[in-house]
Amino acid sequence: MRVRHEGRRYHPAMRLVKDTRAAVLRIEAERALQQGRWIFTPTLTTTSGYDTSGSITGWAEMIEAVEEVGWTLYHWSASLDIHGNPQAYPLFRRRA
Repeated sequence: MRVRHEGRRYHPAMRLVKDTRAAVLRIEAERALQQGRWIFTPTLTTTSGYDTSGSITGWAEMIEAVEEVGWTLYHWSASLDIHGNPQAYPLFRRRA
């Protein structure tokens, strides 16, 4: 069975991967807050098979997970890895 999300069809296992990646990033963001950090800079990656004209699977969920625990997206940088897959470097600032 495939699940429809944002106009696309995903295998249920893909949904689990997206949810897991967001959950791990959330834990890292919470840990950075507990350590008293004011800046949090994860790396967002993807594998091949993305649609260049649409949203990159999982990135919105990861950004939301970080912002939900007290960070605000401040700056964004993106590039392609050696295989041509997008990767992003968001800079989050802690909310005062």
